[in-house]
Amino acid sequence: MTDPHSPLLFFFTLLFIGPPFPLYLALVLASFGLLSMFLLRRRFQGKTIALLCMLGLMFVQSVLMVFRSLFHVEVARLHPELQVEIVHELWEPVSMLFTFDSRLAQIGVLAAACVALYIEFGRSRLDMAEVFPSLQFFEAPIEMEQSVKKLSERARIAPPEIRLVDSGVPSAFTVRVNSKYVIAVSVGLLESFDDSEVEACIAHEISHLKNKDFRLRSIATLAKVALFARPLSYFIEPAIYRAREFLADKTAAMLIGGPEALISALSKLHESHVTGSMTIQPMFSCCLDGRRSFLRILDKHPDLINRIMVLREMKIS
Repeated sequence: MTDPHSPLLFFFTLLFIGPPFPLYLALVLASFGLLSMFLLRRRFQGKTIALLCMLGLMFVQSVLMVFRSLFHVEVARLHPELQVEIVHELWEPVSMLFTFDSRLAQIGVLAAACVALYIEFGRSRLDMAEVFPSLQFFEAPIEMEQSVKKLSERARIAPPEIRLVDSGVPSAFTVRVNSKYVIAVSVGLLESFDDSEVEACIAHEISHLKNKDFRLRSIATLAKVALFARPLSYFIEPAIYRAREFLADKTAAMLIGGPEALISALSKLHESHVTGSMTIQPMFSCCLDGRRSFLRILDKHPDLINRIMVLREMKIS
């Protein structure tokens, strides 16, 4: 006896996940990934793995679709059970949809390959002035360089370079230029935060390097580019970014001996948002605020309140 819901299942998996090979396996694995994401609410490393597995499943299926379309494998051979369940008059539109979807998969995979080449052999080889032409960078004080070296030794990574940014907006970010990593700290951060809070923000950026977040986030972004026709990828990629931010906070707290300084820095920034004293939203920061609506699931940074809450839970435990 055939399952009358298989055609509906076919369209659902084709739209949100990718070409179902086999039909039910794709949904089972995707459901398992989503369930794992919620069960691992405070286990950010495990959540990252679950989300990356979902993206990997979708990407592999899209690549398989590209190869099968290149070798002219017919839909009927991939899903012979659907011929029985879909009336003959509908088979031609289904086949056309599958062909159109395979073309989108080809475009996505090609676009992801081009983006990867541009990042590796283009943008990452530029200097700071070329990447951020509107910003001015200066040599950092010796105290900051010593702080970076000390924290890098604790994290057991090669110390990155550090630069000051001529900006009054409190912010800190890490960028890969000239094939190396550079931490940039704004003058506004130094003026607004005390030494321990500045060190906490630097520790957050070093934690991203220790946790290899640049590599993981690049993989997530490239997968989303390849899966641009899959709506589910637009929710998974920012969820991975948010998980890495939480993990960087916790790692930073361990590097500096406790979460108090980072909680203080995040609280100060939250207060500036609430009072409206910060009129400019920093483009890159160790502490960005999120949107207060359903659309925040598309934000790559978690909101400040949740970050403070997670750090306070760490303090209690």
